[in-house]
Amino acid sequence: MIFEHKMTIDHYLLLILTILPFIYKYNFWFYVIQLKEYRWDRFREYLNTLQWKNAIINIWSVIEFPLLLISFYVFYDELFEIILYPVVFYFLLMQNLFVFRKILKSNFLKPKITSRLLLTQILLIISIIISIWVLDLFEISNYLYTYILTVFLFLPFIIFFIILLTLPFVHYKKRKIINTAIKKTKMYNQPIKIGITWSYWKSSVKEFLSSILEQEWNTLKTPENINSELWVSDLIIKELNNDYKYFVAEMWAYRVGEIDLLWKIVNHKYGFLTAIWNQHLWLFWSIKNIIKWKSEIKNSVIKNNWILYVNWNNPDIRNINFPNNLNIVKYWNFEWSDTKFEILWIKEWNTKIIYEYKWAKTIFFIPLIWEHNIINISWVIAFCYDIWLKTSDLNKYIKNIESPKNTLTIKNYEDFILIDDTYNLSEAWLFAWIEVLNSFKLEKILVVDDILELWKKANKIHFEIWKTIAIEKNIDKILYVWSNYKLHFLKWLIDWWFDKENIITKLPEKISNNVILFEWRNSWKYLNNIIKNV
Repeated sequence: MIFEHKMTIDHYLLLILTILPFIYKYNFWFYVIQLKEYRWDRFREYLNTLQWKNAIINIWSVIEFPLLLISFYVFYDELFEIILYPVVFYFLLMQNLFVFRKILKSNFLKPKITSRLLLTQILLIISIIISIWVLDLFEISNYLYTYILTVFLFLPFIIFFIILLTLPFVHYKKRKIINTAIKKTKMYNQPIKIGITWSYWKSSVKEFLSSILEQEWNTLKTPENINSELWVSDLIIKELNNDYKYFVAEMWAYRVGEIDLLWKIVNHKYGFLTAIWNQHLWLFWSIKNIIKWKSEIKNSVIKNNWILYVNWNNPDIRNINFPNNLNIVKYWNFEWSDTKFEILWIKEWNTKIIYEYKWAKTIFFIPLIWEHNIINISWVIAFCYDIWLKTSDLNKYIKNIESPKNTLTIKNYEDFILIDDTYNLSEAWLFAWIEVLNSFKLEKILVVDDILELWKKANKIHFEIWKTIAIEKNIDKILYVWSNYKLHFLKWLIDWWFDKENIITKLPEKISNNVILFEWRNSWKYLNNIIKNV
């Protein structure tokens, strides 16, 4: 084996040992790329995080890079393979054990199976097979070590390169799907289309509104966080027809013109502008740009001569120059807003309000608590009045409303409470839900992740969060579950006199007399572990 250039059984054994680590690495990187929706503008923000640095520079890459350099020596001294082969063999064996452990702990990232994923996989597998065949055909097996280590180290860049090569095909297919959806949404004009956009609260408003409409009429909605032009188009092509009375579409954009494209796809008559904040500053560069580009939703509402429901609490929104021919409903709870409500009482997870809009002044019993939920429901009620839904029916339907999945969902156990808010995270949301914790007479634990895509304001916003929490002392213990601001997080809390002993690294083995708030995606696994063990 040692002195031959032809591929041997030992060489093929090395290749077999690469399969599982390779699949693990591939799944991880494609999961990240999917999370960033194949977009360079979103992935660019990821490059500025500690999370990216840890993914690139870790214990495996620290070993792989020197081994790659050492592998070049085999070209000049074949006897060196006596040393290199066992080193690479045991290194790959260690990686296999590592991946097996991840699988056993169900800590194995799985990207969504899509045509784009499958296309990339096919091209990658073909290129690998051809490469290995060439190595064997030309009897240059000493290149195998360099080849394996190069693929392992540069896999994310190889995936990016393949994605780049397939872009013309993907753009052609995407444009074809979008054009088909635009034609279909115009052809099926019976469903009344509703578009919901802006930085956050989109999903909550969509779920509240849909849950009421679907109790009265056949209603189609975009599922979960499906809100891009491609996913919305795909839903329209597969599901939309004239049997539906309403179609509720959540819409999101990352650059100028994308909301305009979405309103052409959805062709909505009603529009909702929910709430805006610093989130996604990395993509839009300024609040002014976020407002400008997201307010494109008004174009379709004007065209179809219907109504736009606007969050009038935001001063930037109030400064938008809305056209005179746009019918606006200003929602919030101020004297100068169109909707008003007064909370009469909150008890046993229910809220009683007196609500006023136009001619109506009605009492509603809402099976949710906390003001942010009530505010979001307030403009849903306004919409229901505008479509002439009977007050008696509306009151009945509201009683069946539930919190959207992973959005302040309360799990009440015998001696502890879990609050699942892992769907989204913003500064405003975080402090709203900390207020929720203060309503419980239990030890309060916050399990929290980073807020992403804040650009230059990231440090300042995270600093303000931890400073406020430390000063107000309304959290008993904090578990920070990610890496990007770990050192800052510890320093900021301690600098503002938060008890160091209450900055925990894991949850108590026995959960008792606690209320635990789980914020943002990376805290979900901690929540899931507790639920599995209950």
